[in-house]
Amino acid sequence: MEFFIFLLIVFAYVVPMYVANAAPILIHGKKPLDFEKKFRGKRILGKGKTIVGTLAGIIVGTIAGLLFSLIFPHVFDLIPNYYLLIFTLAIGAMLGDIVESFIKRQVGIESGSFCPLFDQIDFIVGGFVLSLIIRIPEIEIVLLVFITTIFAHLFFNALSFKLGLKKVPW
Repeated sequence: MEFFIFLLIVFAYVVPMYVANAAPILIHGKKPLDFEKKFRGKRILGKGKTIVGTLAGIIVGTIAGLLFSLIFPHVFDLIPNYYLLIFTLAIGAMLGDIVESFIKRQVGIESGSFCPLFDQIDFIVGGFVLSLIIRIPEIEIVLLVFITTIFAHLFFNALSFKLGLKKVPW
């Protein structure tokens, strides 16, 4: 696969997932997604997952993917059904983060606590898994996205913390 085409496909996946994951930091609301309910005596998701934040992630992630396709319309030649793929990537990113929060709460890890690797890849796992209903990505794309996401996620979270957008640097 030509390098430019490879990078275009990588970014076609990454843009909706990364933006969906980042949007709730800026647009988060107050009403918790779990309505403060408990499962097995523990919060289902915790205070960090809100209805507005989840919807913002899906909407803004989808819009980012649409903007990407306007800038790089060639992506439609490479990825049929790209509009559907964008939507599943954004929803999947949010679902991955939600599932990770549920697991963390159930094993006793408090909301906002650092969980190495799990915190960095939850949204990517969710995005890739849900997007499988539209397209199976090349293994090279999956590997590159996972490896770069681990480092990029740590960097951008630390930056968000320094800018006062997050309460913790992870």
